Amino acid sequence: MTLILKVVTPDEVCFEGPVVSVVAPGAEGYLGVLRGHAPLVTTMGKGKLVYRDAAGKTETLRVDGGFFQVLKNRVLVLTDKVLRS
Repeated sequence: MTLILKVVTPDEVCFEGPVVSVVAPGAEGYLGVLRGHAPLVTTMGKGKLVYRDAAGKTETLRVDGGFFQVLKNRVLVLTDKVLRS
């Protein structure tokens, strides 16, 4: 069972695909999301966004604030800037 993660900047869609988990820098601290998470909308701080795919591979993106939404096993990240680590 997976989530669909979409990471978007004003210039491009940086990532879109199935993941098992997401950890993101919320405005008040890091938050984790797994399948079945309650609906959520929050602002993000600067920091590392980490996601893990079904094969267990972990990827890290550095985000520069923005917004984070969880709805119906979909995670949407809207940020001004993404750097790949």
